[in-house]
Amino acid sequence: MALLAELAERDATGEHKAIYAEIRRLGGVPMVALIFRHLATLPGTLEWAWRAVVPSWQSGLVQEAAWDIARGLTVAPLVPVSRAALDALGIDGATRAGIDNVLAAYNRANPENLLTVMCLLRLLGGCAASVPLAGRDWQPPPAPVPLLPMADVASFAPEVAALLDLMAAPGDDGEPKVVQSLYRHFAHLPAFLALAVTLLVARRRDGAIAAAVAALQRAMSAAADELVRAMDAPPVPHTGARPALTRFGGGVIAEMIVVGTLLERALP
Repeated sequence: MALLAELAERDATGEHKAIYAEIRRLGGVPMVALIFRHLATLPGTLEWAWRAVVPSWQSGLVQEAAWDIARGLTVAPLVPVSRAALDALGIDGATRAGIDNVLAAYNRANPENLLTVMCLLRLLGGCAASVPLAGRDWQPPPAPVPLLPMADVASFAPEVAALLDLMAAPGDDGEPKVVQSLYRHFAHLPAFLALAVTLLVARRRDGAIAAAVAALQRAMSAAADELVRAMDAPPVPHTGARPALTRFGGGVIAEMIVVGTLLERALP
């Protein structure tokens, strides 16, 4: 399947590398999200986006608002997964801890990323700073570590690719699919990935995920309306920024907030 272009963290240099480091530090996470890795492939776009939002990230306003909204998420739960089931899948204590760390990291990163994307979309729509930034001394929380390795998109085994294809965000009019980074950390654990996808597909089909996504987007949108009043940005340097941000802000990240929450609540 065709996949979205991205600049991997290991390949980042210069200003991209510096921005990636700041995203990890201020986000309190050990990785950089796909939306930022994709913006880095559009000349000048990651730099544009980060300069617009970094003051609000440095003060913790974006992160704390996003985390508060995500903590209030209501969604019908998955079937609980027992320790016995994980043992039967060959998932030992160390691997379970790795899964927990991945979920903790993404459940911290995805809310702040969604709220950031919504603010950037408002800047693209012409919003400009109308109030001063409420700056304050703020320190991000320590990042969850270590994470299970994230599989390279070119190395998926056929059965893993088929599972990921079930959850990948579809593209319109021939656009590449988005295989969300969270799932790629579980590509090395195909039995667990199969269990997770099976449980999640059921929630997709009964509409629980879609309903939670819609509620989450409404809450994040209201927060973005407030936060963007203290943000400003020059014209974006690449025409690919708007469709990318629209796509991720339109459901890709919100669904992963719901998915991460569901999996975290289902596991022992």
